[in-house]
Amino acid sequence: MSTTLRFGLFALVVMTAAGCECGTPMTRPDACSLPSPPMGCGALCSPAVPCHAGTHCVANHCAAECGPSHPCASGAACSADGTCLDIDAATPGRDGSTPPTDAPGADHTCASVEIGTMRATPNVIVIVDQSGSMGTNDFPAGSGVSRWDALEGALMANPAGLIFSLQSSVRWGMAWFHGGTDCPNNTTTVACALNNYAAINGTYTTLMPNGATPTGEAIDLVMSRRATLISDPAQPTIFILATDGDPNTCADRTAMTQGQMNSITAVTAAHAAGINTYVISVGADASQANLQAVANAGIGSSGTPPAPFWLATDTTTLSAALSTIVGGVVSCNVTLMGMIDPAQACSGSVSLAGTPLTCGDPNGWHAIDATHIQLDGNACTMLLAGTTPLTATFPCGAIIF
Repeated sequence: MSTTLRFGLFALVVMTAAGCECGTPMTRPDACSLPSPPMGCGALCSPAVPCHAGTHCVANHCAAECGPSHPCASGAACSADGTCLDIDAATPGRDGSTPPTDAPGADHTCASVEIGTMRATPNVIVIVDQSGSMGTNDFPAGSGVSRWDALEGALMANPAGLIFSLQSSVRWGMAWFHGGTDCPNNTTTVACALNNYAAINGTYTTLMPNGATPTGEAIDLVMSRRATLISDPAQPTIFILATDGDPNTCADRTAMTQGQMNSITAVTAAHAAGINTYVISVGADASQANLQAVANAGIGSSGTPPAPFWLATDTTTLSAALSTIVGGVVSCNVTLMGMIDPAQACSGSVSLAGTPLTCGDPNGWHAIDATHIQLDGNACTMLLAGTTPLTATFPCGAIIF
């Protein structure tokens, strides 16, 4: 006997066991109001932001009717999302008295419940320095390729560019900034979206480097537009700042000290709003002390330990920096809003787009814990490319209710 778990990105899924009948919710006191409440009680929730295992979403807050320290009343079992379900004693085997040979045992571990899964689809806005030096300096020196073109290639090349290759897994957006008339309102932006390569590439190819580096004012401008730039604010959002020089201001391209202060203030405000900023120096002209200060403020670090920033001196290190940053918010971990026994996980089967994946294989999958599985190697690459559906089937004994 087995229970089938089907899921896709942000999909609701149902665990169903042959011979097991769905229960109906029973009324009991709220376990979240009792001593030692289940973890996650009271947290904010939505269809895109699910509750911790053991709780469920009610009126945008996580709640639980039962839990490990608060069992259901007689005749009910506690589901994986903290709901008391009727056990229907009239069905043979459901009350533990005369279990059929292919039915779940008296612990009712195969009661049918509806659960959800969640895999992050982050918003990533690349904030690009469009100053004149990005077009006049080769990358690397003597290559005949400008920093501007090298960055465009690392992001936009087909098929290896990061935006092209991950457009099904990341909501990409972009902002290009420079000085000049109407700075910083002249910053060009493209809103975050899935499959956004064409929109971003179409804009990138129309722009040319020119002007100064008013970094702080540009980030403030992006923050002021975030309601229209970020389509799903419930998902993780990061900024990637790609710049090749020290910041100045819209009013004065020689005001480096003020420009640095503006940059730190801007990324500090973004961090306070829940958006981390990661810094890449395209070339080695920018002050590393200034880069470090912005990087620290961008993730809310006091400097101990110092926040990472990336110094890219050629196309290889530039692409590696971009991949490392984005890899921190894009993963092949999938959250199960039900629970499995990790020790028995490999008794189940997982397939992606109908192709079986092998548990424990470097290009297959493995269980991380009771509520997470991870796809590895080629399977992860396929998932990041948007391949669906992902289907998993676990034997009754591997599922915990």
